[in-house]
Amino acid sequence: MHKLEFYTVKISDIIIETPIIKRFFLTFDSPIIFQAGQFIILKFEGLKHQFDTRSYSIADFTCSNILEICISLKDEGAATPILFEKKIGEELCSSLPQGRFVITEEAVLKPLFFICTGTGVAPFRSMIKELLLYKFFTKSINLYFGCRTREDILYFEEFKLLMKTYPNFKYFPILSREKWEGETGYVHPYYLKELENKPDALFYLCGWTTMLKETRDNLKAIGYERKDIKVEFYD
Repeated sequence: MHKLEFYTVKISDIIIETPIIKRFFLTFDSPIIFQAGQFIILKFEGLKHQFDTRSYSIADFTCSNILEICISLKDEGAATPILFEKKIGEELCSSLPQGRFVITEEAVLKPLFFICTGTGVAPFRSMIKELLLYKFFTKSINLYFGCRTREDILYFEEFKLLMKTYPNFKYFPILSREKWEGETGYVHPYYLKELENKPDALFYLCGWTTMLKETRDNLKAIGYERKDIKVEFYD
């Protein structure tokens, strides 16, 4: 196993989405190689925890050396409170993009279902943009995005525009703790409705552990196999 290398990156921009969610744009000194769905590992000095690193999914790759991560503040966490104190122009210690939670050759042959909660939408944003904008994917893409309130819906206008532009992309933001003009409750009834006849499909899941476990159990009960379901935990 090769030793993980870390590089100094600069925070080139910060967008505050909500009081507890920020988008950080990180600039590397030189171009990097990235696959949609991957993550980076940040290393923290003096972290009050047995591990001094944390992993964060890449939400977008805006040019050859700038990437975006989307972070939700955890008051009890060791790393996110440090990140939330960072300012534009400050530096972080980051790995290069890592991970195998990516679009495979098999994936481009089947309709895709992306099911997520919270900032678990981050890797799917990069995947969906790559499929639609650069790979000209024509099979159906279905994004089921569970949030608590309207304020928590990340990239709302962007996904709506993609749905308007690409007829094969369907977008379902679902709120569990707020009534609004869209869907309410939990994500499970909505994707299950589309799977009543067990269509050929590949599933990517990312989000809270409890949601992932229930989703995986639901898919297996329908008859989908382990190879049909790819999972990324983040809590």
